[in-house]
Amino acid sequence: MKKLIIKGMKTKKKWLYVVLALLIQGAGTVYGQSPAGNDTVKTGQQTGEVSYAGIKMEKVGESNLSATAGQKHADGRVINDTELTYSGKWEFNRLLPRSGGYFCNTRSYAQQNGATASCLLNDCEGIRWYAKPVAGAVAEVYIDGKLVKTVDCAKPAADGLLFDSGALSRGDHRLVIVAKSGAVEIDWLLCKGKPAGPVQIDAGNRSFVQYTAGFRLTPADLQRAQSVAEATLSDEEWEFCAKGGTVRCYGETGPDGGTMQLYVNDKPYRTVNCYSKVPQKHRLLFTVDHLMADQYNRIKGIVVSKGKRIALERFVTDDPSCLMVEMNRQTDEELAQMARHAKKASDPSGWKPVGFEAVAPVRGVKLEDGVFKTIFDRNIRYLEDCLRKPNWVDAKDQDRIWIDMLMGSNEGRMLGGMGHTLRFRDVPAFSKAIEDILEQIDRRQFANGNGYLMPYQSLNYKLSTDTWPGVMRDEQKNYDRAMLTKGLLAAGLGGHERGYRLLRPFYDWFNNAKEYLPLMLLGSMGIQGSIAGPMVYHSPVGKPEDIQTNMKYYDMDWWLNDLAQGLPEAAWRFTLNRPHNYLLTSVCALFDIYKATGSKRYLNAALGAWRIYSGYFQIPGGGISLCEHFECRPKSHVLTNLPNNIYETCGSVFWIDLNHRFLQLWPTKERYASEIEKSLYNVVFAAQGENGCIRYFNQVNDAKYPAMCYNTCCEIQATALYGMLPQYVYSVAPDGVFVNLFSASDIDFKVKDQPVKLTMKTQFPYGNQVALRVSADHPVTMKVRVRIPEWAKGGVVLRVNNRKVKTGMPGSYVEIDRTWKDNDEITWSLPMTWSYEKYIGATRIAGATRYAFFYGPMLMALQGPMMKDAEQAPNEPSVKFDVSPDEFLKRIKATDKPCEFTVEGMPDYRFTPYFSLQGGNFTCFPGLRQAE
Repeated sequence: MKKLIIKGMKTKKKWLYVVLALLIQGAGTVYGQSPAGNDTVKTGQQTGEVSYAGIKMEKVGESNLSATAGQKHADGRVINDTELTYSGKWEFNRLLPRSGGYFCNTRSYAQQNGATASCLLNDCEGIRWYAKPVAGAVAEVYIDGKLVKTVDCAKPAADGLLFDSGALSRGDHRLVIVAKSGAVEIDWLLCKGKPAGPVQIDAGNRSFVQYTAGFRLTPADLQRAQSVAEATLSDEEWEFCAKGGTVRCYGETGPDGGTMQLYVNDKPYRTVNCYSKVPQKHRLLFTVDHLMADQYNRIKGIVVSKGKRIALERFVTDDPSCLMVEMNRQTDEELAQMARHAKKASDPSGWKPVGFEAVAPVRGVKLEDGVFKTIFDRNIRYLEDCLRKPNWVDAKDQDRIWIDMLMGSNEGRMLGGMGHTLRFRDVPAFSKAIEDILEQIDRRQFANGNGYLMPYQSLNYKLSTDTWPGVMRDEQKNYDRAMLTKGLLAAGLGGHERGYRLLRPFYDWFNNAKEYLPLMLLGSMGIQGSIAGPMVYHSPVGKPEDIQTNMKYYDMDWWLNDLAQGLPEAAWRFTLNRPHNYLLTSVCALFDIYKATGSKRYLNAALGAWRIYSGYFQIPGGGISLCEHFECRPKSHVLTNLPNNIYETCGSVFWIDLNHRFLQLWPTKERYASEIEKSLYNVVFAAQGENGCIRYFNQVNDAKYPAMCYNTCCEIQATALYGMLPQYVYSVAPDGVFVNLFSASDIDFKVKDQPVKLTMKTQFPYGNQVALRVSADHPVTMKVRVRIPEWAKGGVVLRVNNRKVKTGMPGSYVEIDRTWKDNDEITWSLPMTWSYEKYIGATRIAGATRYAFFYGPMLMALQGPMMKDAEQAPNEPSVKFDVSPDEFLKRIKATDKPCEFTVEGMPDYRFTPYFSLQGGNFTCFPGLRQAE
C-alpha cells in the first residue's frame, strides 16, 4: 500500500483558498443515491503527492508486516524510535498506516546534518539499529563516546538491519547516532541482553515523559550525556508513565530551586523541594515506591513555586516496558484472534441490563423564544435549504469524498437532522423527505436480496487503500455505515418506523458477514464503526448479536484495560490508523455495552476515557483538542488556525453524547450536565452560522471558520444534535423530573400515569431569572430536582410560590418533594459572574500568559484589532496587555446590552459570548502580564 506523510498548510490564506475551491464543484440528484457501476479502488491507483483541505500526503514505504513484527526477539529489549532523545532538527511521523511496516507505526528521520539521536542502554550486550533504505543518507554511530562505524543508510539488510555493534561487554552503554547527510531514518533498536536491574529513562525520552510547553528541554547529544528539562513558571506540568514497583527521579537543585506537587495515578503524593544552598546536579529528587508493579503508573509533577527552577534529568524504574510498544503488540495479538474468528462474546443469558435512573424525553418538549429555540429553528432552515439543493449540499468537494464516496453518510445526515426534529415539532416537508429517502434505501435492500442496504457494493467492505483520496472509501464499512445507521434510528424515533424495519435485516447481514468482520478495525479509523451495533441493540429491533459482534470484532481487551486505568496514551497514541476525537464514539459504544450487559469492565473503560479526555484533551471552554492528522500530546491544546487542527464540532457532539449517557445513569451528578452545557454553548452553538450552516472547526483566535453545507462529518453530527436539543433540558424519572439546562420551554410527561406539564420561563443566558410553573388537573406528588450549576457563586435560593424552601449549592441538584397543585411555581436566580482559567497549552504568546474568560458557563470572545507584535504563530496575530487577569476582570464593565461588556481603558475592545459571534476579529485567549 502507498504510505502517507501528513503535513499542514502554513498560512490561513491557503486554507481559505481550499474552502473556495470546495464551493465551485458540481452536483447531482436530490433524493436517494445509487452507485454507478463498480467503484472498487485498486491498490496503487493514486500516485505521487496529493492534497486535500490543506493536508499534503506522499508515499513513504510498502509492507504487510504487523506493527510489532520486530518484537520477536527473546534475547533483548526492543526500543521504539520514540524512546530516543533527539537534538537538532528531526521529522517525527507518529501516525503512519499500520501496513507501512514501521515498528509501532512510527519513524523519525533527520532534517539537519549534525542532528543526533541518543539512548542510554542498561545491561546491554549489543546494539542493532533497524530502518528502511534512504538513498543518500549517511550516519555515524558512536558507542560510549567513540565512533564505531559510518553507516550507508541506503543499504540495510533484508530485515532492515542497518547497524550491528557485535558483542559488547555487559553493562551500561550509550548510543549516539549522528546524521551526516540526508534523511537518516530510525525505526527501532534492539538492545541485546535482558535488563537485570533498574533502567534509566532520559528526561528527553518522549515515550515515557510528557511536558507542558513551559518546560524547556535541553536534549542529550554527542557531548551532553543526559537531557535537562526545566521550568520556572507555576502550573507547568510533567508526567512520567512506566511499569515497576519503584520510580526514582534525578535532577538539579540549587539556591533557585523551586517546589512541585507530586501525584501518583491522580492522587496527591507529596511535595518536592528542589532547593539547596549550592547548585548540584544528578541529585535524587524523589522516590515513589510500593507501586503496582504489573501495571503502568502515572507520576505527575505540577510546579507550585513562582519564578523558581525545577530541573529534571532522568528517571529510574524497575521495568523498561514501553507502553506504546506494548499497546501495539497487544493490538497485533487481538487482530490475529479476530482474523481467526477466535474472540469470544459473552452469553446473553448471563447479561444483567442496567436501567437509567432518569431518561431523556423522546418527545413532549417544546422550546419557546430563547437561544435554544433560535438554534433549533436555524437548523430547520438549514435542512429545508438542503432539500432544495442537488445532493442536499452547496457543492461537491474537490475530491468527491463527502458526497460520492461517503454516500450513506449524506442520507444519514438528512435522516438524522429531520428525524430528531420531528420528535419535537411537526414539519410536513421533513416527513415526506424522510419517506422518499427510506423508499430509495428500501429499493436498494430489496434489490440486494440479503439485507445489505448501503449505496455501493458490499465488496467495498474489503477495501483497504492508503492513497488519497481513495483511502476515504475505506471509511465506508465503518464511518459511512455508522452515519446511515444513526440516521435510520433517528427516522424511527421521529415516527418513521420503516427506518427500524430496514435496519434489522441489514444488521442480520452484517453480524454474519464473516469475510468482512475481521477487517473492521483495519484501515481508516475503523473503530468509529463500533457505535452502530450497540445503538441498534438499544432500539426496538435490537438483538444480542448486535452487541456480540462488537465483542468479537471491535472490543480490544488492552484498550478497555488502559482506558480504565486512565492512561492518556490509549487515546493520543491509539494504535489503529490514527487517534482522533472519533474515539469518543467508541467510548459511547462501550457504555452502551455496559448498559446491555451490566459488565463493569465496560463501565470502567468508559469512566476512564471520560477522565482522560477531561483531564488531558479539553481546552478551557470545552473544545476537544485531540484531532486527526497531528500528534496531539496531552495538554498541548494547540490553538493555531491550521484548518485540520482546531476543535472539530464532532468532538464536542460526541462529548455531549457520552456525558448525556452518564447523566441518565447518575442524574444527580451535576458535572455531566455542566459538561453538556459548556459544550453546547462554547462549541456546538458556536459552530452554527446565522443561516444554519455548520462550521467544521471552531477557531478561537482571529476569525471564525466559515459555516458551510457540503456534508462534512461535523454537519452530520451537529444537525442531528440541534434537532434533539429539547431532550437535554429535562430528564424524566418515575417519581418526577430533573431540570438540567435553563431554556424557555414546556414539557409534558406523566408521574404514575397522571399527566403533568412544566413551563420554564427564562431569558438565560441573557437574563438570570428562572421560573418553573406546574400545570396539573389534579394535585400530584412528585420530586422536582433543579440543577445548581458549578459555575454559580454561592448558594442559590429556591422559592415555591414566593416562599423560600431550599438553598442549593453549586455543583448539585436541589430536590423539592411535595404535592404540587396547578399553577404552583418555583423561582430562582442564577448568579452570573466572571471567572478566568489559565492556558498552559503549546500556542503561547511571547512575553505573556494567556487566559480564557467566562461569564457564567459561556466562553467570552474579546473583539477588537489583532496585534502584529502578539503572534500566537507565524502570521497569526492575537492580543496581549500588560495587566494581570485580576486587574483585567476589574476593568470589565457591563453595557446596556445583555452579555456585552466593554473593557475600561481599552476602547477598541469589548467582550461578547463566543457562541453568538459570527464575524470580525477576536480572541478567546488574550495574552496578559506573564505570570511567574
